[in-house]
Amino acid sequence: MNSIEHNPAPLVVDEITLDGKRVQVQSIDLPLDQVTLDPYNPRIANTFSVGTSDLGSELQLKLEALLWDDSDVRDLYRQVLINHGLIERIIVRQDGRVVEGNCRTVVYRKLRENQPLEARWQQIPARVLPADIGERDVAILLGEMHVAGKNTWTPFEKAGHVYKMHNEFALVQDEIALRLRMSKSKVNQLVRAFDMMKTKYITKYPGPASSRKFSYFEELFKKPPLREWMSATPGAEELFVDWIGTGKLDQGVQVRDLPAIIEDPDALAALSSEGFLAAQKVLAEDNPVLTSKLFRRMVEMTEALLKAQMDDVQRVRKAKGPKAKRIVLELQESLEHFVELCGIEN
Repeated sequence: MNSIEHNPAPLVVDEITLDGKRVQVQSIDLPLDQVTLDPYNPRIANTFSVGTSDLGSELQLKLEALLWDDSDVRDLYRQVLINHGLIERIIVRQDGRVVEGNCRTVVYRKLRENQPLEARWQQIPARVLPADIGERDVAILLGEMHVAGKNTWTPFEKAGHVYKMHNEFALVQDEIALRLRMSKSKVNQLVRAFDMMKTKYITKYPGPASSRKFSYFEELFKKPPLREWMSATPGAEELFVDWIGTGKLDQGVQVRDLPAIIEDPDALAALSSEGFLAAQKVLAEDNPVLTSKLFRRMVEMTEALLKAQMDDVQRVRKAKGPKAKRIVLELQESLEHFVELCGIEN
């Protein structure tokens, strides 16, 4: 691909520090036709396969349609329209390929399509990277901007970029953690969760909505009992994928309750056949804490009383007024009343 042709307008040169190197970037308004979407952008690369026949304008139209189908991009369209332009320039390579700002580029294309006589949509504000910047440097730059920085991607996109930094550019997890200001265990969780989602889930349940399921996989790798279950149980990964793909698990937060479910064969069978609520019902028959606020509070109070500090005990023993003792006695009376209602005999 040929290098982009600059306007006669004067260039504004900025300087950024990247991996210890001082890099000059040119700020310029580029003709929109000289800017091309990147099929390897994290927003689309992990859910979209580029076919061998997808080249040139055909590929660009397919990428544009895919991004435009995202509700977030349509929201961005309205923001840019109201603002009459971008707040932050896109970043492109010398050949016009977008490094950062694919969604903004699609928005400008749509605005030009809808307002063809409006001059402001014919060019897009850009920052042009030097020709000698490498892919590893670009990955570090994007990580700083979208993972550690304020312009964050979705959790799936962030995890995909961390995975790429580790697998494609051979950055060790310690270095990624340091650069992106997160713990090494967090990096490891993101890498493993993304790998499983990419190789197991999206291949079986493809589609634009698939990336929104990342929280399920992130929760999975946060819990040691679930990691151990996957390692020790043949077919566990496929089972987990199917629970999500078929709606048996329909909220990411439900993964937090999986350790109790997988320990109970009946609850596990109920989850696989009917779903999460059926599994919870099975567990609740033996453990009402799972579905009852009252029983949860009773357990919490029991634990709190067993760990009571001596100063709390002394407040009852040495209290001058009746309030502290009354609280304790009322608790005792209410518990005795509840025990009687339940028909429990000592």
